[in-house]
Amino acid sequence: MGDNFNESLWGMESAKKDGIQALSPKEFVFRYLKYLPWVLVCVAIAGAVAYFKIRYSVPLYHVQASMLIQEDEYSGASSKDPKFQELVLGQEPSNLGNEIQILKSSPVIDRVVRALHLETGCYNMGTIIKSRLIYPDAPFKIEIQHLADSNTGISLFVNVLNEQQFTLAKDGPKYFFGQPLEIGGNRISIVRTGDLNLRQYSTPQFRVTWTPSRQVAGGLMGGLQIALLNDGTTILSLTFTGDNPRLGVDVLNCLMRVYDSLKIEDKNRISTNTLQFIDAQLGSLQTQLSGVEGKSKGFMVENNAYDVTGQTSVYMNNIQELSKREAEQQVKLAVLDMLIGYVADPKNEGKLVPTSLGVEEPALLQFVTQYNQLELSKEANLRTTKPDNQIIKDMNTALAKIHSDMLQALRNVRQSYVIAINSLQKQQGANQAQLKGVPGKSMELLNIQRQQKILEDLYSFLLMKKLETSISSAATVSNSKVVEPAAASYDPISPNKKSIYTLYLIIGLLIPVGIIALLELLRDKVSDRNDIEKRTKAPILGEIGHSEGDRTLVVAQNSRRFVAEQFRIVRSNLQYIIGKKERPVIMVTSSFSGEGKSFISTNIGAVIALTGRKTVIMEYDIRKPKIVAGLDLKRKMGITNYIIGKANFEDLVLPVQGTENLYVIPCGPIPPNPAELLLDPRLDELMAEVRSHFEVVIMDTAPVGLVSDANNLAKYADCTLYIVRQHHTFRNQIQLIEELYSGKKLPNISIILNDVKPENGYYSGYGYYGGYGYYGGYRSKSGYFEDERTGKGKGSIFARIKRLWQT
Repeated sequence: MGDNFNESLWGMESAKKDGIQALSPKEFVFRYLKYLPWVLVCVAIAGAVAYFKIRYSVPLYHVQASMLIQEDEYSGASSKDPKFQELVLGQEPSNLGNEIQILKSSPVIDRVVRALHLETGCYNMGTIIKSRLIYPDAPFKIEIQHLADSNTGISLFVNVLNEQQFTLAKDGPKYFFGQPLEIGGNRISIVRTGDLNLRQYSTPQFRVTWTPSRQVAGGLMGGLQIALLNDGTTILSLTFTGDNPRLGVDVLNCLMRVYDSLKIEDKNRISTNTLQFIDAQLGSLQTQLSGVEGKSKGFMVENNAYDVTGQTSVYMNNIQELSKREAEQQVKLAVLDMLIGYVADPKNEGKLVPTSLGVEEPALLQFVTQYNQLELSKEANLRTTKPDNQIIKDMNTALAKIHSDMLQALRNVRQSYVIAINSLQKQQGANQAQLKGVPGKSMELLNIQRQQKILEDLYSFLLMKKLETSISSAATVSNSKVVEPAAASYDPISPNKKSIYTLYLIIGLLIPVGIIALLELLRDKVSDRNDIEKRTKAPILGEIGHSEGDRTLVVAQNSRRFVAEQFRIVRSNLQYIIGKKERPVIMVTSSFSGEGKSFISTNIGAVIALTGRKTVIMEYDIRKPKIVAGLDLKRKMGITNYIIGKANFEDLVLPVQGTENLYVIPCGPIPPNPAELLLDPRLDELMAEVRSHFEVVIMDTAPVGLVSDANNLAKYADCTLYIVRQHHTFRNQIQLIEELYSGKKLPNISIILNDVKPENGYYSGYGYYGGYGYYGGYRSKSGYFEDERTGKGKGSIFARIKRLWQT
């Protein structure tokens, strides 16, 4: 059986070589079960915080609408001239980015506020914190007769007493609805707007406000979002988020109506400017045409030139053709002169250039188009920004540049027309030279009639354009169309109960789990056998629990204490380490002081002595001996006396009273050179004497992590018990054990985990050597063991809290 168990032990040990041994699910649960109350408390607190957040958060509703921004078609009932429509009426492709900014601009939102009378507001005060906006059926409102400062709002607390009276404080004077009030230099009155049924409100306390429209507009802009629905359309999506869904619906619907009216106003203003320009030019032409007609009539009467048809048919046809072409050029030249006069006139600065009036010059049309577009964009931006804004200044600079380029282009085109007219006149002169026989009176009359024809054609052209502009102005419609009127969500979008509860419960879990994880990361001491197994391949011989009493010797003949039974288990496991050696020498060491090395040595010796084997404990921790003091023995000569030749072997041995077959050899006086003393040849003689007189020898040595004593004594030992204390030994010191074990610097190293405290009634077993495995709350309550708590109150709640804190 022993051989099979030993094979199983070393098989499991070799399995650990492949990697770190993980905690089993049961070990994991019991290890962290003690934190469960704190986790539950944190989760409960997080749930309570989530509940109060939802309870006292103002619900927000989502309102959505959509509108189509369509491209302006070249409307006008009788116009077929797209260039005239573009230049005169300003009908150009819509820039959706500009339209979005116009919709969101403060002047436009300010119009919405004034149209819906949102400057005044009425709120019903909640029972604890919440106040609710009453819209649109507020029971009363503030009416302003005089404002001391129009930029400062007014807010009043109104405590309604009945349908006729109210107070402005709970114990203040009574006022009647509609009664004039003087407050802070303002003359106001609070007037009823409908029935005042207090039963439909949570409290009779209200707050009425008057706020300047631009401040209200700023508040509305925070909840307004406008975006392009998708890239393939010109449909804008308008959304509004607020605590009153009816208000959101009215705001979006009114915003779309205001936008329509603004667009119509812009188009009508352009048409008005064009009609004013045409009327001014028609008046001037009418005067010139009257003068030319009078001159023609007077010339014909005075010179009797009623019939001038004697010219040669060929030359006359040529002259007529040239005259016709010259007349067309003169019309264009006259139009250009009008435009040059209009553009150059400082009084027309900032006005739209009406039209090219039939002048087909691409460069000129481009400048006029750019100028009108930039002027309209400037006006649109002036609705949202101040004239001293850098954007407006940049636009003014660009307008001045385009104005100068346009004026220069007009003059260049005029020069080209003048050159063309001069050329035609030269050709006419050549033909006229062939008609020397034609009377001069006929030629002069022809010139007068030609001037009359030019003026008549120009007058007719302007009359036609005036009619077209008037028809277009009468038929002006907005370029927007409501696709979906505003509609509000039935349920509030905020607070989202599910999301808030989920978030806070996650936070409630993460906080304690994070703290536990941080504590685990910061914990640098051994907490359980798993910490040892992860860091070394050395076998664990067993675990010794925490001893409640102050006695060093806990193992006795008839002791049934839990710790005593653990030492018996270690004794059984030790048989597989020392094998069949008749007189084994067991060395006990540790990493540093305070790990219970002397406690383990004493009780290992006692538990072996109980088997009838004569056992001695040698106090080799010369620097800091504790064995003799722990057993309440009187100190006498010891090891150091023997080595220096001051004592015989018989003078060293001390029997332990009450424990048969257990003896102690003290260390003796502490020498100044303990390390060198342990290298003395007389130590070999001492060990020979000990082996001859005792069946089991236990050497309690100094910590191997501090001094070299254990290394010097290792040659006498058959096995080494390395003591690791729970919550005392540092984890990185396990690396020293691994180095000693893998380098075989100490014989047959085995580890004993000392001072193990049960967590949640759980012990993690006693090694691989036939241990009991998992103890789910054994000890005294199981009936197998005696109660270790001998003192009154040691099992109280305070002692438990202390033990929990120590873990």
